[in-house]
Amino acid sequence: MTATPTSTSRNPSPTALRPTLTSPLLRLAWHGRNVWHWVARPLTMGVRGIILDDSGTGGGAGGGPASVLLIRHSYVGGWHFPGGGVGKGETLVEAMRREVREEVGLTVESGPQPFGVYARFRHGASDHVAVFVAQGWSGTLRADGVEILEAHFFPLDRLPEDTSPATRRRIAEFQGREPLAERW
Repeated sequence: MTATPTSTSRNPSPTALRPTLTSPLLRLAWHGRNVWHWVARPLTMGVRGIILDDSGTGGGAGGGPASVLLIRHSYVGGWHFPGGGVGKGETLVEAMRREVREEVGLTVESGPQPFGVYARFRHGASDHVAVFVAQGWSGTLRADGVEILEAHFFPLDRLPEDTSPATRRRIAEFQGREPLAERW
């Protein structure tokens, strides 16, 4: 690992996180996407990354509980893994690396390992999500302040209270506390 700060936020103060014009527009786009999925019913493929910190500063190899990267979006509540959609002509690993780079500025190095593939049928969508585990990364962790409001590494045993239920389930599966599920 290189340049491994364990947390950052472009807008650290609560007053700096007040919704701007972009947040309502992103929420509107999110809801528009949900309507499109309900009407058109396309089959989509997405990716998520379980990005671990094993530098010793956030846990892992240096002792203590390992840390996992979680992000908070401007358009949907809770903390989630970084990730997004797979583009045409893009492999799953390429998509996961691109999403992590775009959302938080980190470059996933070495071979991310496949963890699971999940079906997600919310808001009329027929999504399938491939999850990868990555321990090798470099760069400076940063949130763009528009789509991603915050990005932090959290110890696996001290997740934020508003971590999404699906993210909590994936972490429990990763830790071997629950069997792998088929649905997100």
